[in-house]
Amino acid sequence: MLPYASYLRIYEPLTALSPSAREAIQSAPQPSTDVSATLVMEQTTVLKRAMSSSSPVLDEDPAGTYVIRVGGRSFYCPSDMPLRSWLSLTSLVNNLGGSNVALLFPGDSLVVADEKFLSWRRAHPDAVPHVRQATWGVPRTWFTLVAPEERRTYDAGGFKSIRYRTRILDASSRITSTLEVLENVLDEEDLLEEVNDLVGWLEAFSSASWVELDYAGIARCLGSLGDDHSAGDIHESLEALSRGDWAAAGDAYRRFEARWRLVNAFERVN
Repeated sequence: MLPYASYLRIYEPLTALSPSAREAIQSAPQPSTDVSATLVMEQTTVLKRAMSSSSPVLDEDPAGTYVIRVGGRSFYCPSDMPLRSWLSLTSLVNNLGGSNVALLFPGDSLVVADEKFLSWRRAHPDAVPHVRQATWGVPRTWFTLVAPEERRTYDAGGFKSIRYRTRILDASSRITSTLEVLENVLDEEDLLEEVNDLVGWLEAFSSASWVELDYAGIARCLGSLGDDHSAGDIHESLEALSRGDWAAAGDAYRRFEARWRLVNAFERVN
């Protein structure tokens, strides 16, 4: 498992998935409930596709489906690799600008990709990826979805990692409360936009779903996992903000920031 990314996943009941996703799951061999093995397959697929000259294919999901079982019931998280690839390409184009993008991609390939994606998007206007990922860290807003007591360590294949799993209803309640606190005490447009984006993302899924925050390979950059209480620090900071205790809020957030600053630095090593 590569060490650069962390993941936020939504697991839905089979009946809540799109017809095409249900058909793919039902026609495939019984999917594994080993999330780490599925992630390794996803990352391997990403590396192979990165070396390929072909554009994303929207009618297939070669990285498979994540599966968890809770209370004797299975929940499914399609990797949605084609859609995530398109959205990543769109973000890259928007961030780099036309002149810089032209240095990386032949102009004709972007035109074709844009036409294919727009055509697919018109046919699937409500499609939302079940997986979000971040590189060289875990976004602070992700921790507002989970509770400190939901923290678990697990064997990620040769090393220990951390994940949180929670009901989507609980995650939605927590982030709504977070938004209320932040709107009352902070004037930070980027942070509020990030939280609102998460609120909208959760609303796209079944209320019976589960949310998983997975450190995955990034845990290898943290050092002692026993010293990591990031969700606790974020919630402590929010609680202090809600009662107007700026000193306590600052202390808790600085602990969080100090822990992840060293991990974030790996992005700039080269």
